[in-house]
Amino acid sequence: MKKIALVSAGGTIAMQNNESGVAVPTAGAKELIGLIKSDKNNFILEGIEFKNIPSIHMSLEDLVALRNLVIRLSYSGYAGIVITHGTDTMEETAYFLDLTINLNVPVVLTGAQRNISALSPDIQLNLVDSILTAADDGALDKGVLIVFASEIITAREATKVHKTRTDTFKSMDFGPIGTVDNNRVIWTRKPLIRDTYEFDYFSKTEVDIIPSYLGADSRMLHNSVKHGVDGIVLQGLGAGHIPEAMIEGIEEAINASIPVVLSSRTLKGRFLMDTYGFIGGEKHLRKLGVIFGEDLTSQKVRIKLLVLLSTGRSGKEIQYEFEKNYYTD
Repeated sequence: MKKIALVSAGGTIAMQNNESGVAVPTAGAKELIGLIKSDKNNFILEGIEFKNIPSIHMSLEDLVALRNLVIRLSYSGYAGIVITHGTDTMEETAYFLDLTINLNVPVVLTGAQRNISALSPDIQLNLVDSILTAADDGALDKGVLIVFASEIITAREATKVHKTRTDTFKSMDFGPIGTVDNNRVIWTRKPLIRDTYEFDYFSKTEVDIIPSYLGADSRMLHNSVKHGVDGIVLQGLGAGHIPEAMIEGIEEAINASIPVVLSSRTLKGRFLMDTYGFIGGEKHLRKLGVIFGEDLTSQKVRIKLLVLLSTGRSGKEIQYEFEKNYYTD
């Protein structure tokens, strides 16, 4: 029988209502295993406690500690590792692990939208599906995965799209790479884009995400530069556009040698390059030296930029690592 590690990091999956009727952290790894004991006959499940916190309380230091724990477990005879985690920041944790580990052991993250006290919790299904996926040999070359509502999604592509529905995690452009059906793991495609980097710790920790919107100006950009941030993620509009009043702040940041990476609040597709010629259009931003963050969401651009900065890469190297799949000449 395969031995699977179940690492508990908290979140809704580990919560139940208290006397006041509000959900609070209560359950650890052993309690979660107890919820599915009738479904684990084919596996040896071992619970490991990491944290029991809402995922909004996860810190960069927690990410590094979780990564180090996963690496240690990978050398301890486990056939797979399942991490239970809150959904609010699960995609950031999953993508960080995907960027910084390259193991011969599948790593799967899951959680729940409904806590233990809910009328119809999604805990048991997500746990069983995740265990089956982590134990499947087909998961070995897929990178870190999120399994939710019986869909298997890569860490790079997964994003939370609904506040409360149980099928909240989606790959917006490409769909899941597999599914769990009748206790069988079925793979439908293999992801071709995956980056991993040698990583020790976050030596650079200040990367701001700055949104753009109708009427936006440079105040937040000026504030970030003033405070000496290590990098800036711009959440742009459409296919790579920024309001004109933000250009002054972008130029100030670039002149201060702060990497500025563009993302978009539009969830599907990739950036244009030479279509629009107005100030703040994609061609103008590239001329200024703004780096294009490919199809990654703002929060994932931030995680990748933090990793690249902490590995000592130069501005040109950072640009290459973000643009190499779509935008390099």
